[in-house]
Amino acid sequence: MSIPIRWRLTVLTPTLIGDGKRLAPIDYMVWKDQINVLDQSLIFRRLAGTPRMDGYLAELSRAKRLEFKSWGGYAQSYAVRRIPLEDPDLVAQWEAAREEDIFIPTFHAGPQGKILPATAIKGALKTALLGARVSVDQMASARHQAADKLLRGLRLGDGSPAPDEHYKVYYSRIAAPVKVGGADLRWKAAPTFVECAAPGTVFSGRGSLEEDLTNDLAAVNSHSRHTLERQRQFATTHRIGKLTQTLNAVAANDGCLLSIGWGGGFVSKSIATGPRLVAARTLLETVPGYRQALATAFAFPKSQRILNLSGEPGTVPGWVRFDYDRLG
Repeated sequence: MSIPIRWRLTVLTPTLIGDGKRLAPIDYMVWKDQINVLDQSLIFRRLAGTPRMDGYLAELSRAKRLEFKSWGGYAQSYAVRRIPLEDPDLVAQWEAAREEDIFIPTFHAGPQGKILPATAIKGALKTALLGARVSVDQMASARHQAADKLLRGLRLGDGSPAPDEHYKVYYSRIAAPVKVGGADLRWKAAPTFVECAAPGTVFSGRGSLEEDLTNDLAAVNSHSRHTLERQRQFATTHRIGKLTQTLNAVAANDGCLLSIGWGGGFVSKSIATGPRLVAARTLLETVPGYRQALATAFAFPKSQRILNLSGEPGTVPGWVRFDYDRLG
């Protein structure tokens, strides 16, 4: 017998559930400490048949980003969305960035606005539950396929849209240790700008379940906290004070923690974390993509995606709390 439920997902650190799209730097302008997303179809309709049309098309064809001094009025008049920057000082970071690094991944959007698709929640729940329940021997022999039955009795509908003011653009980098055992970090690759749901955002929706999930969610929570502990160790080892504070605050939450969406890296997508990572090392060494990394003396994985808060490394993406209430 199916029991109707209402689920809630509370964002604890900036979270991006992407839709595979990115804002190109000719599709938006930075104005008044925010990203002004241009309604290009409206601009074309308004400019059609006017002398400005040829100039605008020529600008789009050659420009890598739109010049505010020439087209800044469009950011005011033809913006379909305005996304605040997490910190006003990010304007200078954006201006100094290369054009190829200012394509902005966007949050998943549906006909009614930006929503949280239920598949993202169920996928993260299933990964964590497999991590808690499947042994290393089962991973090696692929017998974990039987675990497909896990959560089969849970059905979730997509979350209702959260208002636009709950989204911000954050500055993201990847940090890695300089040497084995050292506290110093280097920043790998170029920084990126990403649109995330801000902490405190709540998505909710309806669904149903066929059996009690208390034990399953306890297992999910246990696995998730192994992942969180690895990140906390990274923060304390490398003396990133604000990041340590943020992750300690996440750990203090009651309920079922979940790492979801973009930027969590290997540990958020793998069922081999915490003690299981040590036990699974022999298996992972057979996988070409991991063999070289495991051959080093660095902790594996040896890098971490970090978002800035107020100009300094302060959080990691994707930590949320999952709850549900029975409706009948």
